[in-house]
Amino acid sequence: MKPLYLYGPPASGKSTWAKRLHEETGLEAVDLDAEIVRRDGRPIPEIFATDGEKFFRDLESETLKSVEAPIVALGGGTLLRPENRAYAEEHGFVVVLDVDDETIAQRIEAAKGTRPLGNKLAERRPHYASFAHHVKPDDAILMPGLLQGSVTPPVSKSHLHRLLIAAFLSGRKVSELPACADACADIDATLRCLKALEDRNPVLDCGESGSTLRFFAPLAAALGLKAEFVRRGRLADRPMLTYDTLEPGVQELRGDISSQFVTGLLFALPLLKGDSEIRFTTPLQSRGYVDMTLDVIGRFGIRVEETATGFKVPGNQTYVAPADLAPEADWSGAAFWYAAEALGSDLAVEGLNPDSKQPDRVVDDLVMQIVAGGTIDVSGCPDNYPALAVVNHVLGDRATFVGTERLRLKESDRLAAMAEVFANPNDVDAKNDHRIAMAAAILSTVSDSPTLIHGADCVKKSYPTFWSEFHRLCARKNAAPHCND
Repeated sequence: MKPLYLYGPPASGKSTWAKRLHEETGLEAVDLDAEIVRRDGRPIPEIFATDGEKFFRDLESETLKSVEAPIVALGGGTLLRPENRAYAEEHGFVVVLDVDDETIAQRIEAAKGTRPLGNKLAERRPHYASFAHHVKPDDAILMPGLLQGSVTPPVSKSHLHRLLIAAFLSGRKVSELPACADACADIDATLRCLKALEDRNPVLDCGESGSTLRFFAPLAAALGLKAEFVRRGRLADRPMLTYDTLEPGVQELRGDISSQFVTGLLFALPLLKGDSEIRFTTPLQSRGYVDMTLDVIGRFGIRVEETATGFKVPGNQTYVAPADLAPEADWSGAAFWYAAEALGSDLAVEGLNPDSKQPDRVVDDLVMQIVAGGTIDVSGCPDNYPALAVVNHVLGDRATFVGTERLRLKESDRLAAMAEVFANPNDVDAKNDHRIAMAAAILSTVSDSPTLIHGADCVKKSYPTFWSEFHRLCARKNAAPHCND
């Protein structure tokens, strides 16, 4: 494994990053300046004052080449010498920490007297900019290594979306709906919109949640509301059906666009005074998500009859809440742990319902199909694709994926995004797509170099605790027990 060299301006947080990575991985982390002080026996300002900068730089170069640790926090000028830079880039993975000028200035001022050269950021800016790999404070740095332990995926947002809406339609107030301690951003969007309906507020802020937008559009119309929908991020560019009004009768739509449009109608049509029919003009894809909707609303007493071309939905129905409103754990989140397991990690994935209607439940079977080789159809479970693609890539592209058309219409173009991940697996732009970030994390477990994930906090869209779980599962049984500081 190539060592990670953390580099950047003085006071950019290199030592802090090193300590954090040590805590997350158990790997030994060394602060080069602290190691110089330990070896020389004098604080750095005294070395400068007594022997000058050249003496210090010579000592720094010698220490750099002799330190053996997976994580090394360098001094702010360690790689100014060309030979030091060449050594670090040949033997390790150099990452420059990008911090704004004001923060650097404040930190150096607060540490006055301990930094003999003061603030050199302005004159060194071209030097730092010349390195290939940079991170910002909200990015992730992952060290290679397999995972180990047991993990329970979070609540399924697909299942919880449906439970919350059905419970609300049964007369539950938002404050009475099922609680979820680790609710993700998409669930927050649905709760926000339900609250707006409760207050008869026509402004529904859907955030970046396609499910929320597509479920609520026909629902608001069925409730007689002229709602304004707020769409954020890439959601504004994703396909949408709008409803000024919603009347009983035949609703025709394509079956090869998002099943979320079907779910929205299945929620809304039972509320109308007359009977309705959903009629597909093309074959229905992602049937599993529709089955999950039918299962949930069926538990609330809603009757729907399947036909050769779609569904008949009687009107004048009433949602009645069952006693059990517990949401299921998320199979789509579990997909990443199953992928890690297929690549050698020793994991036990717990808390899942093996009889779930979640379409992503097939992920374990699909992973096994990839191992065997063949054709994998992801049209019914497109959210599984990023995790499956990682397994397929690492195993030498044994399988061929079909049914990938709608992957281009997700939070990112996931086909293009995963191709970029595989082209540059150690420096990943997550594209503000939670599943791309998590897929890159699983790929990092079998890398031979550290991995950067830019915009890593996008996982909060579906799996807010992913990073804490990932770090907990890092298998570092033989790592050094301490972090030099």
